[in-house]
Amino acid sequence: MRKFLRILGLTLVAGLAAGSAVAQDEKGFGKVNEYDPVFLRFPELHQKYFKTGESQIARHKFIAMPMPKQCAYFYVDVYSSQQMSNHDTRREATRRCKLNMEKYGPLNQNYSVPCECEVVIGRDTYRLPAERLPTMGYAPVSLYFRDGQGRATQHHGYTEFSLQFKPGESGSLLVFNANGTPVCTGTISIPGAASGNFTLNCGQGRFRVSGQLVYHQTPVKDHTVGRGATGDGGSVVLVIGLPAGAAQARYGQ
Repeated sequence: MRKFLRILGLTLVAGLAAGSAVAQDEKGFGKVNEYDPVFLRFPELHQKYFKTGESQIARHKFIAMPMPKQCAYFYVDVYSSQQMSNHDTRREATRRCKLNMEKYGPLNQNYSVPCECEVVIGRDTYRLPAERLPTMGYAPVSLYFRDGQGRATQHHGYTEFSLQFKPGESGSLLVFNANGTPVCTGTISIPGAASGNFTLNCGQGRFRVSGQLVYHQTPVKDHTVGRGATGDGGSVVLVIGLPAGAAQARYGQ
């Protein structure tokens, strides 16, 4: 479950994220600070960027993510060697980000906007305005619902959540359609390292469900699957972290 969070990156650290803001210039850009919300969102990035020897001696440091921010369920960091130029380091960050997106599948199945890799941080400076940076966790999501009479429907979009999926955590979960319209609200709790619980209220009360979450590791993409039941005997499968096609092939039947 922790690896899933490191890839997807998910949470506000209580108080710090709310109280920290990127110091901006007149264009909305600013120098990085280790308490900025984007570093609190991605704890592994914080550790690597500020605490490792490699980051301390690198000539250039570039961080790329899929954008807009609802696409940013992973990041790619590149720290240059003495032989890499500023231009080459930036290009390498974008290249690696694109390769990751290709491995994870076509995100246009879950988003109405194109997900494209952009450099978010370069040479200790933000390359995007603060409002475009991810401060919550995001991931592709698919929902498969079968009512008590056996009629099946499905939904593909993305989810936004506020926790890091660490044992003992609990937090909010929102599900959006591809156009960014909220369709479900819910909660997640993580009592153990590889499992948890969830609740969802979808379609203005069309169905309410509670169930269990299980973290799955695969050669290509780690993801989380929730299975639950509604009060009238319906069943729901919740898939977080896979594009719609991959989720459909594995869990949609």
